[in-house]
Amino acid sequence: MDLPEDDWTLLTAWRAGDRLAGGRLVQRHFGAVSRFFRNKVSCADDAAELVSETFLGCTRARDGFRGDTSFRRYVFAIALNVLRNYIRQKHKRQGEAIDFGVVCAKDVTPSTMSSVIMRRREAQLLVLALREIPLDYQIAIELNIFEELSGREIAELLSIPEGTVRGRLRLGKEQLRVQLARLAQTPAELQATITDLEGWARKIRRVLDRDDEPEPDLASGAAKLGGPL
Repeated sequence: MDLPEDDWTLLTAWRAGDRLAGGRLVQRHFGAVSRFFRNKVSCADDAAELVSETFLGCTRARDGFRGDTSFRRYVFAIALNVLRNYIRQKHKRQGEAIDFGVVCAKDVTPSTMSSVIMRRREAQLLVLALREIPLDYQIAIELNIFEELSGREIAELLSIPEGTVRGRLRLGKEQLRVQLARLAQTPAELQATITDLEGWARKIRRVLDRDDEPEPDLASGAAKLGGPL
C-alpha cells in the first residue's frame, strides 16, 4: 500500500504543473482554510475568493518558505496576509494602519453569513460574539475551539510566542463573555452558551463543514489556475 504523499511533495508537483497534485493538496486543507475565513467576511462569495487566493498564493510564494516548516503553518501565513489585505480594502478608514489587536470583524463587515445557517440560538450567539472582539483574539479563540489546537500549536501556526497566544486566549475569552452577556436575550441562554463553548464550537464546525463541502471540481479548478508556474 502506497503511503500518502506529504504536503510539500504535492506542492512541488503542483508548482511543476501537476494539477491532480494541486487538487489533492487543496482537498486536504480546504476545510481548515475555509473555516478560518467564514466568520470574518460577510458573504459566501468573499469567503470562496479568499480561500482560492490563499491556495493560489501557495504556488506563487516561491521564496517565502522552502519546506523547512509545516505546510499548515505555511498556508496559514498566506491566509493571514490574504485576510489583512481584505480587511484593509474593506476598512472605512483605508488610510490608517490596520491593527488586529483593535479592529473587530464586525467593524469591517457588519453582517455575517455564518449566524444565518445556525439553527440553535446558542450557536448564533457564539458566532456573533466572536465578531465583536479584536481579530487577534478571535483568530486565537477560533483556532483553539474550532480546530482544537493548543496554545503551543497556535503559536507555531501563527509564528508568535506561546505566551502571546495564551494572553490572547485569556483576554479574548474575557471579552467574549462580555459580548455574550450583552447579546444574550435571556440569562438561561447566556448560561447555556458560556458553560459549553467547546460543545457549541463542535456543532458550528459540523455545520460549516457541511455547508462548505467543496464541489468535486473545486480543487481541480484551483489547481488549473495555480499551475504550471
